[in-house]
Amino acid sequence: MTFKGDTERQAILRDEAIKKRKKVRKNRYISRILSFFKSGVTLLDIGCGTAHIIQELATDKNSNLVGLDVSAAMLKIAKLNTKPFPNIMLVKADGLKLPFHDCAFDIVITRLAEYSLGEAYRVLRKGGFFFEYGLGPYASKEIAEFFPERIEKENFFFPRNPKRWKKEVCQEIVDADFVVLSIEDHVENNYYEDENELMNLIEMVPLVQDFDREKDRGTIQELAEKYKEERGIKITWHYSIIMARKS
Repeated sequence: MTFKGDTERQAILRDEAIKKRKKVRKNRYISRILSFFKSGVTLLDIGCGTAHIIQELATDKNSNLVGLDVSAAMLKIAKLNTKPFPNIMLVKADGLKLPFHDCAFDIVITRLAEYSLGEAYRVLRKGGFFFEYGLGPYASKEIAEFFPERIEKENFFFPRNPKRWKKEVCQEIVDADFVVLSIEDHVENNYYEDENELMNLIEMVPLVQDFDREKDRGTIQELAEKYKEERGIKITWHYSIIMARKS
């Protein structure tokens, strides 16, 4: 039986990591989405995880926000995180087949989740906005360097033409009949306190196939030695924010 969605351990690690890092990082993604909010907006977050994004968006009590995820473990934590927000509803479902009527939402968002662009288009009303937070080609390049044969390719981004990767990403959205309004990308450094915290990242995403904390500790030590700085072990974070509209 194939398990789909994050495990309980991954959900816990992700929740802890996000809560720790949100204190020091400005979230450009949330800011972009909020700039298009109007009172009474309806929004769907595909792959909401532990609901950190959607609770930041629940600023208007007249808005109706739906967080959808395929992982019961993620939604268990999301339920606790969104308890103070009566305008947030959580749904367990697959992002590849959304359980909503056509044109049900004013805004559809997704962040590093498995989903269907066609389904996102279908449930978005005419003139509605779509936001995607995706990986850039430099994300976690240090980990790819040390585990070249074992990386989980679906959690990295390898464009067909590295010099034109933005066009490649936008073309997929255009092919789904969206009008792309903008794409921006940001490269940042994440710093991990020690090897154990770095291994938590690798497990949480996950980034390496068949990762074993004991068997792979030697490789992790080599990585840490090469990329250790005063602030910690440096891992590159590269992401894109795409804004599109349903015409």
